[in-house]
Amino acid sequence: MKNKSSGNRYALDFCNRVQELAVLERWAENMPRLAVMDGRRRLGKTRLLRHWQAGRGGICYVLGTEGTAVSQRAAFAEDVEAAVPRFGEVVYPDWRALLRALAGQWPRGDGHRVLIIDEFPYLVKSSPELPSLLQSLVDDPAAEHLPLVLCGSSQRMMQGLVLDATAPLYGRAQVRLRLQPLSVTELGPALGVEDPARIVEAYAAWGGVPRYWELAVRQGADLRDAIRGLVLSPSGVLHEEGERVLRDEEAALLEKAACQAIGRGARRPAELSGRLGVQSTTLAKPLRHLVELGLVRRDAPYDFGKGRPREETRTSLYALADPFLAMWYRCVHPYLSGLALRTPAAERHAWQAWEHHVAAVWEQLVRTRWHHMAMDGLEWEAAGSYWEGRRDTGVEWDVVSVTSDRRRALLGECKWCRSMSKASLARVVREVKSRPRPGSVRSLSVCEALFLPSTEGLPREQDGVRLVGAAALLGLRTAI
Repeated sequence: MKNKSSGNRYALDFCNRVQELAVLERWAENMPRLAVMDGRRRLGKTRLLRHWQAGRGGICYVLGTEGTAVSQRAAFAEDVEAAVPRFGEVVYPDWRALLRALAGQWPRGDGHRVLIIDEFPYLVKSSPELPSLLQSLVDDPAAEHLPLVLCGSSQRMMQGLVLDATAPLYGRAQVRLRLQPLSVTELGPALGVEDPARIVEAYAAWGGVPRYWELAVRQGADLRDAIRGLVLSPSGVLHEEGERVLRDEEAALLEKAACQAIGRGARRPAELSGRLGVQSTTLAKPLRHLVELGLVRRDAPYDFGKGRPREETRTSLYALADPFLAMWYRCVHPYLSGLALRTPAAERHAWQAWEHHVAAVWEQLVRTRWHHMAMDGLEWEAAGSYWEGRRDTGVEWDVVSVTSDRRRALLGECKWCRSMSKASLARVVREVKSRPRPGSVRSLSVCEALFLPSTEGLPREQDGVRLVGAAALLGLRTAI
């Protein structure tokens, strides 16, 4: 679904969010009381709410801002005048008085007019009593004509307000929406890019964050120029974005240090604890928090019998989940001093790291998109990766999966190179064919695959190894 933005020639069309809009509509039509939305910064939460507001009508939108409790109440009251005339002309001594007046004056009988409070955590920081007061409002039958939507970018605070059993609003929300990044399949149309490999590279830079896409469109068509201007340059809008993301989530020092270490290649718990100089048990809680916030991804070896990664294993690996954040910690953070001085060496090192970053994103993108491809018309389980033993002598595959009937298995290798000669292809195929197979696939029919950015001019299969390109991965070409 796309709807044109108005006024700003750089603003992207409103993309997708069909499911989220449907959830909000169903909530608003069935005796609504409280809905909660959260998600990391720049994912388009405000854009989604304003789009819903424009399409529905009968919605009053209030934006929480940083400031004192007095200034916040005054701004809140002024915004509420969109639904309650002259509400902002009164000075309210505290939030209790404001909410009592709001419940009494909120219009009735117009199809449940909704009050949206965006960036709710800003208000709570200045007035910690506000969640308890809202609990009383939500629980009060006399205020059932006042439905609330609370929204915020601090996932940690929003989760604490709704999911913590000791929180005042725990169990009150009828709907909880956690906004996720957009799919890579939306990126090409949004940026006007048709080449599949270029779409993958753009995704490696901007991930599924629509605000980054919009900034990239403003910067121009060339991806490297956009990265240089927005990210590598000290004056770039996104030059300090990695630190801002963690600051918004109020990440502790150890959590920030863990992200830095993961970004520089430390993926195993033992490596992380060694680099950070702490016990692995000390790292367990920070890593769990980062995973819960969606900033870090925990990977475990694939279980072919269950068709998913193992749930409990000591061999887990950690990676930064968001492509942009991974790029920032791999290509920007290590070279901040040199980039600040604009030294050629710093930018050269950043671009060298970029090539490795794109290759890692390509691997994860293949795993994420695999089950959508329906190879040979079969239903495949979500893919994972597989490793056992030492990294230099053990068994390792980039992409593995099984069919839903557990009769066939996929063993895949990913290579990121924009073009491949026949000689190079033959060499890579030989490597794939000679690679040891996991013992757990011996009873299965095994398909080996090589995933490349482009398969143009290459055979569909070579020596029994299926060649799969980015076009098929992104759904730009069917049947593989």
